[in-house]
Amino acid sequence: MNNKLIIDIGMHKGEDTGYYLQNGYTVIAVDADPNLIAEAKTKFKKAYNSKQLMLLNYAISDKDGTKVTFNLSQNTIWNSLKENIADRAHLSKNSIVVETRTLSSIIAEYGAPFYCKIDIEGYDEVCLQTLKQANELPQFISVETECVGEGETITDEEALGTLYRLKELGYTKFKLVDQTSFRVLTLNEDFHTSSDKALKFLSQSFGARLKRKIQSTLGLAGDMDETYFKERKAIEKQFNYNFMVGSSGPFGSDLKGEWQNFDEAKQTLLKHRHDYFNLDNAVNYGFWCDWHATK
Repeated sequence: MNNKLIIDIGMHKGEDTGYYLQNGYTVIAVDADPNLIAEAKTKFKKAYNSKQLMLLNYAISDKDGTKVTFNLSQNTIWNSLKENIADRAHLSKNSIVVETRTLSSIIAEYGAPFYCKIDIEGYDEVCLQTLKQANELPQFISVETECVGEGETITDEEALGTLYRLKELGYTKFKLVDQTSFRVLTLNEDFHTSSDKALKFLSQSFGARLKRKIQSTLGLAGDMDETYFKERKAIEKQFNYNFMVGSSGPFGSDLKGEWQNFDEAKQTLLKHRHDYFNLDNAVNYGFWCDWHATK
């Protein structure tokens, strides 16, 4: 394992890549959108030229070397192999043909990283499944808990899919992290409530604002509630980095809270997922959390 290597699967605009580079890591950043790869070569020119950053233009799937249709959204963070995700809020743009790689083949080529971030809009579970072929796994890993398209709903069991895959790979410690605040969620707190400022904000962002074409990234930027997002701002101050909306944020031992075992993690996910979807203003793709895991 290379303790100074991070693999960023779903680089997007480098919201997390920049953080990893700032902290001295060598980064292999993967994205299926060639325009985002080109932007990263300019944005991170020094790191790219020095080989601290390697950029791979592939779609992550279950096979290597195949050609697939990749769907582009006007809101690029929703670019996806799944058309109904790229077309959230009717923002589908067009499609391109890209070549595929598996995460396991990337690790075979470059070595197991200290940390791997996975955020590829609906194909996260597929990405995890390819790690069954890897000889060595990342020490720390993160992945979106669920990602659905416009009008799509999934069951609790389906929403637990990424957690199940992590367990199958041998990961035993987990943290559920809310992506609006980077708060580590627990069984003993109520996070989503009818008076929750974050929920009021999310209901606006994922609902009305998105239907008005969104102004930036996820539609979460703009008039954030300063009181609620003080946690996020404190984290940005602590790590001296502006985590743009869409970032996965801190990882590993930098996350607050205790690691949970599988059963605790499962119950935590179900509790907070139910709390969210019991709200009148819940949006089908508004439950936005990452799993972080380690052995």
